[in-house]
This record gives sequence, C-alpha cells and structure tokens, in this order.
Amino acid sequence: MTWTASPERLARMKVALSDTQSKTPALLWAPAKNGAEISVLADFVRFVEARGAGPFGGFDHAAFLKLQGWAVKEPAKFWDAVWDFSGVIGDKGADVIKKIPGVPWARFFPDSKISYAENLLHRVHKKPDDPAIIARTQNGPDKVLTWEDLCHEVSIWQQALEAAGIVEGDRVAVYLPNIPEVVIILLAASNIGAVFASAGMEMGQADLVNRFKQVQPKILVTAEGYVHGDKTIDRKNVIEHVRGEISSLEKIVVLTEGDHEFTAGFEPQPLKFVRRGFNHPLYILFSSGSTGKPKCFEHSTGGVMLKHLSEYLLHCDIRAGDRVFYHATPSWMMWNWLAGALSTGAAILLYDGSPAFPDAYAQWEFTTSNGCTHHGSAAPVILSWEQAKIIPRERYDLSGLRMVMSTGAVLPKQGFEFIHASVKSNVKIGSISGGTDIVGCFLGGNAFTPTYAGQINGPMLGCDVQVWDEDGKVLGAGEAGELVCVSPFPSMPLRFVDDEKGERYSAEYFEFYPGKHVWRHGDSIEKTAQGQFVIIGRSDATLNQNGVRIGTVAIYDQLKPFADRIKEAAAVDFSRPDNRQTITVLFLALKDNAGEVPDDLKVGIKKAVKDNITPYAIPTEIIAVPGVLKTPNGKIAEVVMKKIISGKPIPNASLYGEELVKNFEAIGRDLLKKYGG
Repeated sequence: MTWTASPERLARMKVALSDTQSKTPALLWAPAKNGAEISVLADFVRFVEARGAGPFGGFDHAAFLKLQGWAVKEPAKFWDAVWDFSGVIGDKGADVIKKIPGVPWARFFPDSKISYAENLLHRVHKKPDDPAIIARTQNGPDKVLTWEDLCHEVSIWQQALEAAGIVEGDRVAVYLPNIPEVVIILLAASNIGAVFASAGMEMGQADLVNRFKQVQPKILVTAEGYVHGDKTIDRKNVIEHVRGEISSLEKIVVLTEGDHEFTAGFEPQPLKFVRRGFNHPLYILFSSGSTGKPKCFEHSTGGVMLKHLSEYLLHCDIRAGDRVFYHATPSWMMWNWLAGALSTGAAILLYDGSPAFPDAYAQWEFTTSNGCTHHGSAAPVILSWEQAKIIPRERYDLSGLRMVMSTGAVLPKQGFEFIHASVKSNVKIGSISGGTDIVGCFLGGNAFTPTYAGQINGPMLGCDVQVWDEDGKVLGAGEAGELVCVSPFPSMPLRFVDDEKGERYSAEYFEFYPGKHVWRHGDSIEKTAQGQFVIIGRSDATLNQNGVRIGTVAIYDQLKPFADRIKEAAAVDFSRPDNRQTITVLFLALKDNAGEVPDDLKVGIKKAVKDNITPYAIPTEIIAVPGVLKTPNGKIAEVVMKKIISGKPIPNASLYGEELVKNFEAIGRDLLKKYGG
C-alpha cells in the first residue's frame, strides 16, 4: 500500500520547516549613504529615466524592483538601452527582438552587425599602455599585456590562423592552461569569423575527445602539459590520442614556453575588424557530461556580449580601469565570462594552477599585488578558505576591493559570514547563479540591495525569473520550486551542435511546462521573506523526504561540527520500491576510512538535523563510503549517485572512478533488497 501524508500532516511539516528557515538572516552589508547613487547601476537609472522610463523612485531595493519590472515589461526598450548605455560598437539595425518559429523563439538585434574583437579591444584607443591582461602561473612571475600588446598579439595570431587555412565558419579548438594565449586566440578567431571552443588541461583524454569530436575543429592549439600544485602533468599522450580520434583536425599546434613557432615570422599589423551578424556564432561551450554525452551549446557573438555587459555594468559595478579576477580554467564558462570583461575597459587577472599552493593564500597574493577590485571564486574554494582559517584582511591591503563574487555551487551562509569576517567587512558579495547553457546569470547582486547571509540579491535585469511549482503555478516566499525565466534573453544558445531541428534543445529547456515558452533551468530555488533568493540545488538533486523539499546544502551545513571526522559527504534521495516513498540517504567518507559510521556520529548528525532543520529531514540511512562522486569540475555529483543506487546505468563511469562507481552500485543493490526491490 502506498503511504501518503495527509494534508494536515504536510501542513505541519511545512510549518516546522518554515519555522526553522524563517529566522531573520544576518544583514551583512547595506549600501553606504549616497553609495548606491554613485554606482554604475544608478547611472543607468538616470539614463533610462532621461529616455522616458520610470521614474523609479531612487536608488534602493524598491527602486531596483521597479527597474526590473520595467525591464521585463518592456524588453525591447531595456535591451536597446543596454546597447546604448554600454557603448556597443556596431550597426544596431531596426529590430531589437524578433520572434522566430522554433527554439529559442526569439532572436535579438537580427539586423545588427558587430565585431566581438572590436568591442573587447576598444580601450586601446584611450589607454594603450594600461594593463589589459595580468597573468600568473602559480608563484609567478607575472606576465603583463598592455592593451597595445594585446592588439599586437591578436593581429599576429589572426595572421597565423589564416595562413593555416582558417576561414569564417571553421572551428578552432584550444586545450591549454589558463594563460593569455587562450584569450588572444578567442579574439583572433572571432575576427576571422571562426567558432572557438576551449578546454583546460585538467580535462582528461575521454572527456576531451567526447567534446571536441562533436565540434570537429580544423585546428587544435595545445601544450605539452601543465602544473598544478607541486606536480607537472604531462599531456603528450592525450594529444596523440586526440590526433587519432578527431579526423577533422588538419593541424595541431603545440606551444612550448617561450617558443611559439606557429606565430614566428608574423609582425603586428593594424587590426581590421570585420563586423558580422549579431547572431553569428562566437563559441561552443559544453555541459559537464555527468549524465550522458556532453551537450554542445553554440552561442552568439552579440547575445553573449550584450548579456555580459548588462551583468558587468549593472550588477557587478565594473568600470574601465578596474581589475577583475575569477577563479576559472578554460573548461568552465566563468573563463568565458571573465574574458568578456575586457569589453568594459577593465583589465582581467588570469591565474593558472592550484588555488591552495603553496597555501590557501595563493590567489589572494596574486590578486592583491595587482590591485584587484573584483575577486571571483567558486563556492567550494571559499569554503576551503574558511576551513584553512585564512584571514586575508590581516595580510593584505584590500582597500580597493569592492566586490567578492561567488558561483559554481551554492554558497551557504557561513561562506558569506566568512567573507565579511575574514576578507573585508564592508565588501559587497555578488553571489551569482546561472549556467554554461546561458554563459551568464539568472540571479546576482546589485548595488541597491542589502546582502543577507546565504541569499542572492535578485534576478538579473531583463530576466523575468519566477518560482513555479510542477503545475506552473507561481509560488510565494518560503515555497521551493523550479527556477523559470518567463522572458527571452540575449544569451540563450543559438542551437545545440548536431540538433538541426532543435528537438534536443526544446526538450531540455522548453517542454517541462507544455504549451508555455518558458525556460525551465533545472534549479530548485526559493524566494525569501526579504525578497531575495536561495538556490537549493539542482531540481533532480533536491531532497524530498516526507513531503518536505530541502536542498542538500542544508544537510551539509549540519555536518560542520563533525568536520574532524568527516572527509566528504553527499546526500541523495532514494525511492523505496515497496511503497514508492522517498527517503534520504547520507553518504559519509570518514577520515579514519572506517567501513561503518559509528553510532555516536549517526546520533550527533540526526540530532543536528532535527534541531536545526526539521525532524522530517533526518536522513533515514547514513552509510560509509570510500569517497563521493564528483564531476570533472569538482561539484558533488548527487544526481549520478542517485541514479546508481536506484539501479540505473550511467555513462562515463570513468569520469568518477570506476571502483567508486562499483561501490555505489553495491550499495544500491543492498538498499533495493532491504526495501523490497
């Protein structure tokens, strides 16, 4: 017989969970008096009000909400204003948004002509001798490219690529560390009209082939290896394997330190920028491939650039002359996001190597010595700083630091609190959430809105983000549901590679709510009492035991007091075959490598969850494992573990370690047997 909670019991559960979550979070930051009025966002408010929008009533959170309301109600006026305000160089054309019959149902600026390289290099005309790129491989030395240097290098690489036969429409791939050449090649390829694809050298052989084989590049630029921590990793065998696997390759260029034979003999020439359609493809990005063959997203030149400009200027307060850092490699969309920040006239800071070598201060040493104004990192890296007990504010001059950005995973409230306690008490936290599929963000910070621990300020301007239940009903504060974007936005992919009719594209994002052309992102989110947002996690990784929906991060938060005993943890749902009810299974990798979780540890964890979350979220099973599965970029692969213990096959077991996968398969068999499978 299937057990179903009564409406009364479900109501009690929701009240219990609400009581736990409704405690007023710590207010960490509020705009200083007159501070919001001197932000780039305030300048934009004045700009659009002068064009007849608004008035929006000032420069506070209420004004931001009014501005957002106007932006989603009048999308053509908003994106037209972003173009003009940000100073996009190009021929705008007549239409801002044009409906199309297939996915993604709209195209932006269909008549316009722009050049990505021209827009990213415009600062050279005003400040040719200022830094454009500052790069370091672990302990240095730093390499500095001025705007003039960068233009010269782009010119040389464009000539070399053209001499190798690269023409408009060809695909150029790079497999390199996070070094300036990757940015240079992106800009050179874009000026030719070629399509760029990149992977960092941490990516292994199978992952690389799975991606680039779909792209079919004509040329691959790579290196013999890379350094990470105290290790040098050789990739020559990987390169040879790729040579044999990808038949489209006509040339592989291997860069060696200080010797770029491929570009030898070319001298810098004045760049002649070629303007192409706003929707001409710029680059291809890849999904993680954790649940199947990686999806290949082909993104548009103008769509990416305009969406990024709205984020840099209106949400991150980036200005010409600023210095922006983000922890990333060329495998991750945040690398593409960082590269595009050149369009603001800011310099970008590139760091290659381990963020924890020789110690957890490594990246702070780099960014502070180079005048960083915006320091961006992944949530797991921020939490590793907290665990290492570093205090950057005691060691470095952080007077010029205006924003600390976070993405890549959910940053829990203690991550926010650590930044304000140990980095800078009056710094703005710009926690952001989006994805590779949009090369940008749905949610992020802004200069008008206070920062509460664990919360993201609000939607990105022009993105009508809502929280829906599974039936398409809009949910209110305190109710967890699906992140949907009701409005079109410029950085929606043009297409998937090898998806001519758009069937995979449509199924992935537009068919969850039949008949409604809304983007369902696959994230579970909740609007807070403060009018901000909390990312709970991926929808298919959200825990739903006893009818109460919570994010895995809520469970992980309760493990902090036991950090001396727990190395890694992962929480997943398991559907009992006997009654179809869902239970939570918590996997623990213990520091003493014990094969069983001690009873006292189980009792302590259950009590912490009961007292601090809700009794209904107490894990039913707590199981010891050698380690938890992670995606190639280090995220906990809850969805994959959930599939395995449910008896479902997964592709690419080698991504996670075949022995670990076998261990979870055995656990799944035991659970199925225990619960009547």
